[in-house]
Amino acid sequence: MKGQRMLLLLLFGALLAAGWLAVVRSASGAGIREKQNELVAQADEYGKKELYVRAVPLYEEALTLSSSQNPSIEEKLLAAYQAYGDFSSYIRLVEKRSLEQTARRTEYIQAADYYMASSKIQEAMALIRKGMEALKEETEDAQALEAYYEAYRYGYQVRETRFTAMIPTASNSLMPAFDGEKWGYVDERGMGVLSFVYDSATPFNAEGCAVVSAEGTYCTILQNGDRYGVDDGTRYPRMTDVLTVSKTRVLGKRDGSYSYFNYDFEPIAPGHQYTQMTANACGVAAVKKDSGWGIITDSGETAVDFTLEDVAVNSLGCAFAGDRAMVKENGSWYLIDPEGNRIGETGFAGAKAPESYGCIAVADSTGQWGYIDREGNLVIDYQYADALSFSDGLAAVRIVNDWGYISEKNVLVIEDVWSEAWPFHNGVAQADLSGNISLITLNYREE
Repeated sequence: MKGQRMLLLLLFGALLAAGWLAVVRSASGAGIREKQNELVAQADEYGKKELYVRAVPLYEEALTLSSSQNPSIEEKLLAAYQAYGDFSSYIRLVEKRSLEQTARRTEYIQAADYYMASSKIQEAMALIRKGMEALKEETEDAQALEAYYEAYRYGYQVRETRFTAMIPTASNSLMPAFDGEKWGYVDERGMGVLSFVYDSATPFNAEGCAVVSAEGTYCTILQNGDRYGVDDGTRYPRMTDVLTVSKTRVLGKRDGSYSYFNYDFEPIAPGHQYTQMTANACGVAAVKKDSGWGIITDSGETAVDFTLEDVAVNSLGCAFAGDRAMVKENGSWYLIDPEGNRIGETGFAGAKAPESYGCIAVADSTGQWGYIDREGNLVIDYQYADALSFSDGLAAVRIVNDWGYISEKNVLVIEDVWSEAWPFHNGVAQADLSGNISLITLNYREE
């Protein structure tokens, strides 16, 4: 009996020891690693025989377990996906590794190539940008990703239209266009949207209202072409000019002065009469009284007195963009903010208005053009015959006789073959090649 009891105690002790060892192995992850090693070894053997249809599930099963080996197993799985031609799974795994900041340079580039092959340039460029950020401390890797980004981000398409003039808009949809006889409206592809029956036309405002004229009468219209208001001369003298619709106000000329009117062409600010004016942006507008320009707020208060010699106006009819404007004082152009504060003390011989938060075109005393940043610092030296300010990461420049577009790195990315060019807005720019307007559309645009 005593011997049996001793045997039972020994067996119980052995079981306890085995259980303890299992707990230790589990807690240390040794069991998980062993299981992963078994699965990976099998997958490797299938991979050597190019039996990827059997190797891939084993790598994926190994990754359902979690250990310090997972990153290296992921790399084996990526190679298997690539060899198997499963590009969708490859991309998903790279995106996961990107979030975990374990993806390598080659993975970013290969996944981006797969995106590009499927015409998914937005996704490709977004992934490369993630890689540039994740690997910014790895100089060589970051430079390689940046080179890839710069090589592909400026792809574009050109559509020639039958129109001889076109007015840019912020969204470049429903753009006023001129067919040689009448004005109408086109979309971003240059396709007609509203009939060409008008003598003049303005861009639509954010509320979907524009002003057109026909046979000497101005009307406000909606985006479907319906009339909304008419300046029929019954209550007030007829308008003699309309500049644009800024916010909810019609900017027009009546009785020799420019002022603000509602959609029915009724005066809404009789005390504000000007010899010239710009559209409102950044909470202000530039307006001219007699020979001097000033800056007023949206509520009509004077921000800068009427002492400015001139203001630069951009392609959207505004003096301000990106909280900056270029104004002329004492024969030189200066950068200012919406309160009229001068940004930097450097004066320039020439200047173009800002188009965005990007760099601004300025000229030196020889007539050569370069660029300053929003703080007034020269960032691209004077070297162009003419230039427009940056928007959408590009700027139109004239090299000798023809216009092209440069990147912020001062690289010519759209050839200088255009006789005239306008800024990009929402990924579309207008340019003249042969007397008709062409639309240049970027394949990729940063949000």
